[in-house]
Amino acid sequence: MTGAGRFRRQRRLFLSVAIDTFGSGVFLPLSLLFFVTVRHFPAAAAGTAVTVGSLASFAVVPLCGRAVQAVGPKSCLVVSNVLTALGYGLFFAAGNLFTVAAATFVVTASDRLYGAAWPTLVARFAKPEELTEWFSAVTVLKTTSLGVGTLGATALMALAGGHGLEVALALNSASSLLAAALLLGVTVPAADRPGLRAARSNTRAALGDRPFLSLVASQTLLSAAWLIPTVAFPLYLVEGLHQAAYWPTVVVAVRYATATTLQMRISRLLSGWSRSRVLGLSIGAAAGAIALTATVSTAPHALQGPLAVLVAVVLALAELASKPTAAATAVAMAPKGDEGPYMSLFQLTWTVSYAVGPAVIGLGLQNPPLLWSPLALCVAASALAHRLRTPWRSRPRPHGPSVRGLREEAEAP
Repeated sequence: MTGAGRFRRQRRLFLSVAIDTFGSGVFLPLSLLFFVTVRHFPAAAAGTAVTVGSLASFAVVPLCGRAVQAVGPKSCLVVSNVLTALGYGLFFAAGNLFTVAAATFVVTASDRLYGAAWPTLVARFAKPEELTEWFSAVTVLKTTSLGVGTLGATALMALAGGHGLEVALALNSASSLLAAALLLGVTVPAADRPGLRAARSNTRAALGDRPFLSLVASQTLLSAAWLIPTVAFPLYLVEGLHQAAYWPTVVVAVRYATATTLQMRISRLLSGWSRSRVLGLSIGAAAGAIALTATVSTAPHALQGPLAVLVAVVLALAELASKPTAAATAVAMAPKGDEGPYMSLFQLTWTVSYAVGPAVIGLGLQNPPLLWSPLALCVAASALAHRLRTPWRSRPRPHGPSVRGLREEAEAP
């Protein structure tokens, strides 16, 4: 099925994703600023409360997998959107640091549920050979919507200050409810579930599946590199290298533009490659980008900004090759028709770095060589975890014939 045909047949589904992501783009860049500017909390205290709430949400990951099994991915996505709207609504009522942490927990816990349900929903619609293309198409849609939403957030802040933050928050809550309403009209194909006598998948089984756990570990470690253009460079370029204030904007804009314009083209270019090879190539590209990052401070001042842009492009290419391929690989490795617990665990590949990365980068930028070195070690460890999947490809899988073989998965495009 072509990309255009996919959008025509599942218009409501993709529109729901676009609206939900647009709302996130409008508010997420300003969320901490909201607590500081509108609710008048000290920045350090508000940041700590947000981090605590975010980290606490990881405790619900096993519950999310069971919820997807119990009521299905579509219902979980609807519930996730409603909880997101509720959580952001609680931001308006946050009167102390406990309520800041609680509101953040509701929002991020709903994200954990969304992360478990969304890949499972894709597995209902896509044929095995279409998985990477589906995830690539959604990545383009989300990146575009997030970028447009972020531009909208900047405009609201510039035009209305604190009131603009309140408008952004209200728009984000409304977008979540609208996304939920659109999902109600989506018809989801029935899953081919395991036989009645077969044990259901669970988080313990996923944790005991060493090839799958190697994939999760590899991608979680690799995701530390994705924070460089959007989190590390804005501070590093301006505060550390004393570059003009427009360079962070250029870096982020180029990163989004690269992902939006080249995602489908790169996916088609790599369609004949095995998923394992694509993931290995992405890890190598990320390692090269970090090596290039370490040279930025020693380059002439006039070249530091352009060099940071080049790093952003390389990392964007690595990310847009890796993320859809890894998601497709995870779905292919999960028990067919019973993917929920596996997908709830797989979401760690992007949520962990965004939960702890900003704090680590903030500390590391006081001594950049001490920051780039740990990031390089993370990518090296990612390569090792990826490599360690190889000896286990032939091991038996849970649910027997109901699950795709590992070698078939590893070699599939």
